[in-house]
Amino acid sequence: MAKLKILIIDDEEVVLKSSLRILKNEDYEIDTAPSGIDGLEMANSKKYDIVITDLMMPKLGGMDILKTLQKEQPDVTVIIFTGYATVETAREALKNGAFDYIPKPFTPDELRDIVKNAIASRQDSSQTRMLDLMSIVSHELKSPISVVHTTAETLYKGYFGKLDAGQEKTIETILRNCQYLEDIIRNYLDLSKMELNDIEAFAQPIDLVEEVIKPVVELPEHAINMKKMTIVADLKINPVINGDPNLLKILATNLVNNAIKYGKPETEIKLTLEEKEGAVALSVFNEGVGISREDIETRLFQRFSRLKQKGTEGVKGTGLGLYICKTIAEKHNGAISVESEPGSWVRFTVTLPLQK
Repeated sequence: MAKLKILIIDDEEVVLKSSLRILKNEDYEIDTAPSGIDGLEMANSKKYDIVITDLMMPKLGGMDILKTLQKEQPDVTVIIFTGYATVETAREALKNGAFDYIPKPFTPDELRDIVKNAIASRQDSSQTRMLDLMSIVSHELKSPISVVHTTAETLYKGYFGKLDAGQEKTIETILRNCQYLEDIIRNYLDLSKMELNDIEAFAQPIDLVEEVIKPVVELPEHAINMKKMTIVADLKINPVINGDPNLLKILATNLVNNAIKYGKPETEIKLTLEEKEGAVALSVFNEGVGISREDIETRLFQRFSRLKQKGTEGVKGTGLGLYICKTIAEKHNGAISVESEPGSWVRFTVTLPLQK
């Protein structure tokens, strides 16, 4: 990965030297400029990620540099040094597009923290653009993949004549790959939906059984799946909770999809809903390959993390489904946990607070 490029502009040599000393142990590529004119020339000739500039300098000050960079290089993050840290100057700098300002004199920690915050902000912005692009691409792919899947399913069910063993095997391969592509599309759309909208709290009362669980259980791909697994729902309570029904359906869908994907054919998927310690507990159990203790402790629920368990060699996944489940549960002030006996069974449990 290329080093982050930083340009520091200040007409005080002591500020340049102290800034270099403070940041020298970080993995940055740092240049300095002794004046606003020199700094702007350097910024125009070399691509920098972050520019830190003094506000008050002869001939060309930091505010002019900020305005120029905002116009000509909007991707550059600008931080302002100022010995005149009044509310007015700070407000004007921020209004004109500065990420933040550092009052002089500053401590080493103040400089390091602001630079690290700027880097984090740049990464978040880049990730948001990537998710936005993934969402657009996923929408465009969704329709043609669905057509292929539906056509293959029609052939597989024998509507155009009985298939021989070789033809059945070929169509099964097409269906598995269609399901994998649909998983990718759904997960990327779900991911962009959660992270771009930055949903933090939900006040809408919902009927968890009628608005979330039943619609997921009754989905055709769940009710009639290729592994001929049966979903058995044991709903001991009928709770009302505060939440977003669409996001909770995403969570439940991912858990049931995983139970089918990694489950043992012709066994039961047991879905349980009960009250535990003043909260709603939704569990999804299946027989199958299970999950090792090491994977549960180190890799499960991580973004893009794919588990490599014995018995799942031919199963494809995005590595996003359980990360999405965890994120949705936490956004509802809940949690997700897992129990498993490797090679035998696994149970995921989501706990959500009851409506107050």
